[in-house]
Amino acid sequence: MTEAGRINNELMVSIIVPVFNVVSYIKESLHSLTNQEFTEAYEIILVDDASTDASLKVCRQFAVDHADKIRLLENQTNTGVSIARNLGLEQARGRYLMFVDADDILPPRALASLFDAVEKNNADIAKGNLVLFDSNSRRPAPDHIRAGKVISGEDVLTTLFAHSEVRGHAGGKIFRRDKFGQVRFTTGVRMTEDLLYFSEIFAAAESLVLLETEVYEYRKHPAGSTGSKYETGSYIDWLGAVEKCGEFASTARQKRAHKDLLLRSMTQIARECRKISGASAMPVLDLMEKKRRQWNLRFFPLVARDRLGLRSLSRYIKLRLALKQVRNNLS
Repeated sequence: MTEAGRINNELMVSIIVPVFNVVSYIKESLHSLTNQEFTEAYEIILVDDASTDASLKVCRQFAVDHADKIRLLENQTNTGVSIARNLGLEQARGRYLMFVDADDILPPRALASLFDAVEKNNADIAKGNLVLFDSNSRRPAPDHIRAGKVISGEDVLTTLFAHSEVRGHAGGKIFRRDKFGQVRFTTGVRMTEDLLYFSEIFAAAESLVLLETEVYEYRKHPAGSTGSKYETGSYIDWLGAVEKCGEFASTARQKRAHKDLLLRSMTQIARECRKISGASAMPVLDLMEKKRRQWNLRFFPLVARDRLGLRSLSRYIKLRLALKQVRNNLS
């Protein structure tokens, strides 16, 4: 691994950017990072994960043109996004940490908005709104915040598990390095590694600021098809990560929110599974049935013991209907 750039000892924010074969988008992304309307010092840590296209060439040029902001780390072999982010975490010097994917975009005042929110509220974490976009459309992400607020105590992790205003995605968040800088991504997890990482952080956080400002533009790719995760088996990591993040739940409310997250994840997988071929659907169905028993996702326990609300029970009904349709498709 080689390094280019300089270290600023008075940095406020470290933006960690894993890079792998994104030559079509990376210039636009890096332009958005280097042209932030932010008066404090910040650094951009690019971690090229052995790109085979011209992404590294673009990164090297930006590192030269913006030597005061950009540091470039170059992996000689492809290690995956979790290890790339962990390398960036090891090199970070800022008061706060932030992740940006190399095909996504930060609006001009994203950094200033997040920094001001976390500083003014003396908070551990700040999260703003995300926009999903492609060449034809733009729309708010599902975890859209309609009114700013400050959340504290056990509600911080509960809010993450609730999935309504905060999700486990890496984008759109800023958080304290002195408190969470030692947390690392679990390697070898192909899906939902972000949720597992942020579950540990949110469990230890004392306060979270939510702001309705747009701070992150997430690029949607047609290549991310529904079926690929089932063909590659990465959905197994998805279920495993959602299950494991429950280890950070310590209160009754957090455990109830995590049970609802298990149900939500299972329902989404079951509904997607209706659209894939029988050869791919059979092992998915077998695993879902096993996990449903293991997690005790049954109507009466969900009502009597877990005390989940009407929305969760509606989701349970959708789960059962989707599983029935998958079975019918296989028969």
